[in-house]
Amino acid sequence: MAAFVDALLRRDIDAALALLTDDVTFFYSNGTALWGKEAFAANMTANWKLISGYTYSTLDSLWVEEADTAAAVIYNFAWSGVAGGNKVGASGRGTRVFRKERDGWRLAHEHLTTGDWGRPANT
Repeated sequence: MAAFVDALLRRDIDAALALLTDDVTFFYSNGTALWGKEAFAANMTANWKLISGYTYSTLDSLWVEEADTAAAVIYNFAWSGVAGGNKVGASGRGTRVFRKERDGWRLAHEHLTTGDWGRPANT
């Protein structure tokens, strides 16, 4: 998970793509759904052209499943940057599903939505 975030912050699309399954899916809080590496690459490179000073962080990660071939994590996230001279950003909650493939762990699905996930204090 950290390697994927690091690749995005470095704007290294090749490194990010290497961490994705070929059939990866992304569901975003604005209703956008991306299917596959090519759609993700096109989306990210377009965003990088629009946004400078990009920051992104995942917070309060909670691994809800870890098995031999799959793992899932829920977390809060926040991002910010500058677009058209204006500060932009958002925060919310996310879910990532990872799949163990021949060459290692890969991100198979990410689902982002608005709101805080409200993790209970005793969890």
